Amino acid sequence: MGTSTSGGLPIRLVQKNGDLIQLHCTDYTFAVQRSVPAIPVPALGERIGADLNLVNVDMRLNCILTDDDCSGTEKTPTAATTTLDFSAVSVFDATGDEDKTDALMKDDGGDVTIANLNGKSFSLRSTYQVSAGSNSITVLFDTSIAPAASTASGLILTAGLNGVADTGAALATAVHTAFTKAGIPFGSAVTSTGGTTFENAFTVGSLTTGKNVVDPASPSLAAFTLTQTEAGTYGNHGGPTFWTDVDKEKLAFPNHQVFGNGSDTHSCKSAGDKMQDLIANVANTHVMGALGDAFNVFGGTTDKGGWGESLTTINSGGSEDYIVGLQIPYNSLLHADTGVDLLPIGYGTRNFILVTGFTSPGAQNAAGNINPASVVFDSRDMLTGIRGTVTTCNFTYNASETTYAAELSFQPIDLIVGL
Repeated sequence: MGTSTSGGLPIRLVQKNGDLIQLHCTDYTFAVQRSVPAIPVPALGERIGADLNLVNVDMRLNCILTDDDCSGTEKTPTAATTTLDFSAVSVFDATGDEDKTDALMKDDGGDVTIANLNGKSFSLRSTYQVSAGSNSITVLFDTSIAPAASTASGLILTAGLNGVADTGAALATAVHTAFTKAGIPFGSAVTSTGGTTFENAFTVGSLTTGKNVVDPASPSLAAFTLTQTEAGTYGNHGGPTFWTDVDKEKLAFPNHQVFGNGSDTHSCKSAGDKMQDLIANVANTHVMGALGDAFNVFGGTTDKGGWGESLTTINSGGSEDYIVGLQIPYNSLLHADTGVDLLPIGYGTRNFILVTGFTSPGAQNAAGNINPASVVFDSRDMLTGIRGTVTTCNFTYNASETTYAAELSFQPIDLIVGL
């Protein structure tokens, strides 16, 4: 059993688009059952146990849905963002040669060459395109032209790759050049104000170090962010989508996350808003592919892939409000500030975590729970909360009250596959 808040933070359900549903819970149960079958030994009276690390977890929360305190709510719309990382593959694949599975490009230790990318394409949509229901922007790779000679026609941006080396840094630089080349108009508007260029629709961030560091002494600049220029939840969608050509299943694609964290005028919700969100999530949301990562067989608390990327080509139809995580704060003395006598002063706050896979004890216990409770949930990082989804909601309403009672069942899951 436990209290609902710690350090002023409530329990939070995290949706796929990054939005939070804040809960004020009167109590919750966290049941962990380890299966260790005991096998009796004939004649000797001894018992032998087989511990295969088979664990069942059940979480139930009894909560009161209340109106948010809007005085502290962000009232400025925010734009959705994504990061493209050409140094690493987006999906972890246990091939038996794990030293190379992280890298995308051949000269970094991966399997993809620039020649492989000729004719390949990926798509993405601006906030306006989603709201208007218009077609996506297609980025088409062409090895016959240089990056500086990239062109646009219709809604196709042809990114030149001629002379580009087989490294993630070189590929990222070439794509970045195509995206930031001024004056390449599309054949139709990509913003609500009639903008027709890529940079009208997206702000392209500076090149940064990618996830796969080939040379620690000289990390390659193989990643950059794309931020929608127009704010709002329409910017949250399943793109970018790799690859959109007929051979899409035959080639690894870059590490990335779907556009997320876009919001409208404010995120303040009433008790009824929260109840409706929960009803919608349990009654009718769709994975349309795969969510999450599994098979953490090489240690650490950060998975190699990213949520929503395992089957990106069909996951674009998935529900952005799908609940993917849970953050339950608690008070910690191990992580409290200390005085001159090195004794704790008050408490530090942490979220409960459920680390899976091959991980050292020091990375998954209370001492290894290093992030403050206010950390932004990242489903690739098991130290930011508990991955999974809500499976049951029971609601109670009294007409004389302005709150709703909710009994929730949360199932911790590392990888969800569905329609």
